[in-house]
Amino acid sequence: MYFENEERLAYLQARGKVILNACPGSGKTTTIAKKILNLEISKEIGGHSGVACLSFTNSAKDEINEAYRRLSGKSLQFPNHVSTIDSFINKYITLPFYNLLNRDFNRPKILDHTTILDDMWKTTYVKNGKTLDGLVRPLNNTEYKAKNNRSVFHLYPPSEIRIEPNGTFSINGNQPSPEKVDKTNFENYCKLIKNTQFRKGLISTGDSAFIALHLLKNNPKICEWLSLRFPFIIIDEAQDNSLMHHAIFEELVKQGLNNIELIGDPYQSLYEWRDAKPTEFLRKYEKDQTWQSYDMTDNRRSSQSIIDVFSKVRRPGDTRINSVGCEDLKESILVYKYSSANHQLIIKHYDDCCAMRKYISSCIVVRGNTLKDSLLGKKTEQRPWGIDLPKTIIYAKNLYMSGDIKNAIKEIRTICIPLIHSDTTEYHGLKEIEKEKSLDPYFNSLMITILDELPGFSKTIQDWTTETQEFLKNKLELSYDVDFDLRNRKSKYLEKSTLSESVSQHFKKSFSAFNIPITTIHQVKGQTLDSILVFFNERKHKDNIIFDNISNINNTFPDETKRLIYVALSRPRHLLAMAFPDSITDNELKEKFGDGIRIIKEEELNPF
Repeated sequence: MYFENEERLAYLQARGKVILNACPGSGKTTTIAKKILNLEISKEIGGHSGVACLSFTNSAKDEINEAYRRLSGKSLQFPNHVSTIDSFINKYITLPFYNLLNRDFNRPKILDHTTILDDMWKTTYVKNGKTLDGLVRPLNNTEYKAKNNRSVFHLYPPSEIRIEPNGTFSINGNQPSPEKVDKTNFENYCKLIKNTQFRKGLISTGDSAFIALHLLKNNPKICEWLSLRFPFIIIDEAQDNSLMHHAIFEELVKQGLNNIELIGDPYQSLYEWRDAKPTEFLRKYEKDQTWQSYDMTDNRRSSQSIIDVFSKVRRPGDTRINSVGCEDLKESILVYKYSSANHQLIIKHYDDCCAMRKYISSCIVVRGNTLKDSLLGKKTEQRPWGIDLPKTIIYAKNLYMSGDIKNAIKEIRTICIPLIHSDTTEYHGLKEIEKEKSLDPYFNSLMITILDELPGFSKTIQDWTTETQEFLKNKLELSYDVDFDLRNRKSKYLEKSTLSESVSQHFKKSFSAFNIPITTIHQVKGQTLDSILVFFNERKHKDNIIFDNISNINNTFPDETKRLIYVALSRPRHLLAMAFPDSITDNELKEKFGDGIRIIKEEELNPF
């Protein structure tokens, strides 16, 4: 349902350079769909021009499509365009205009996995009768060496080299250590890597964005054409834009785009590892006078008691988030205290609570694999195979069993194509075959059959390995034996007894006994849930979330750790459950969250 209020109306009527800061549960996605519909009805755009609505992730893009369909009763169609930002850049700038760069460059393929950028420089050679690993020339030349007299490749592999908006090089946004490599040698190395890549037409999404910016700056006609084709560009989840993304859209504005909108919530930015810069969104929202800033502060998802908990990581001076139309239920905040022995009891209590209250959409989230494995009853990670193929097969099967058929088929197809075409190692060739087979109904039917009939995970790792190797050979009609490189000797990552234990014991599907997903915070971003149980870690670590993180005593924009907490705690409609280590006292809990919380006692977890 769509609700109108003053904040939404102000945004819907805004034109030009618009930035909208929308709190959790504010109906941001529905409002974006409403604006697109209004633009169509008012005929502000027409002919072959449309709205480009872009988002950071595929899931967010799909939500916009669905919201538009609910409002209009139809699908969002040409001349409008909905996609991820990277897909838009590839489709409308990099790929069609790449030839303007240099005629010697091959037409590019956007890489799904950047490890090929490392592999293309690796080789082997024979010395004293032994086959050794080496690097392709001229990587071992003096001008490409670090201060340890080895190639820079060993310190900073090609897959980590990035071109910044100003044309300089970095290692995933960081500068090389001057103690490890001379600046000139580092730049020589980066130029060699990138020039070779581009000549071969092998580019990452990051490379594509840099190329797009270069094309826009040097070819104004591209900007002119894009502004005519898409006179309105709306960017959802804009808090996750990189500086390169910002530079691309600023260049479009500089050269004639009149209507651009950045929509998001900087507190929900979780992708700094993928170059997200929420501080740039915040700078434009708070300080840049060329942007019109708007807010959406009504939360129609959560009760005020839940809002007050996740608001503790916000700056005290920020606009208050208000619950609208949500009943503040009794016991909407549950707190558990865990020890090394009661994880499963807590999960069962939460499961029972959700079942009793008929909460259909629930999730258990955790930060860090160690704690997640404890919740799932997993042992220390075991590595029974020398290659990743078996684990990717298990991953595909788990997707299939959890109902994610589309991604399961995609995963198993990616696994099977190289097995069938083992004589083809060239990346472009395999990707062309994969693309062709994705449209083949008979091949996709075979993929479903394989997913359905794979040997069960109740088998021992030893038996499952033998049977799955034979199963794939027969189903794919291979002329050779599939080899998972099963290890037989005890090592740091393999206890000998593991081979006689079941696959499910070590590679378990991530669900509780009552089928509530146990997952990571990133996986629930953007979702609305009936309830959530968030496990907080015991020790402070860069990858952990702890009790003390639920605060903002310095009145500063929170780091990503606190933003993870904000996202997790803002998902539920009715019940927010949190589990802390039992070292946290009841007084500390009540001091932070107030007397309205319910702390579950140990005897309630184990009443018998």
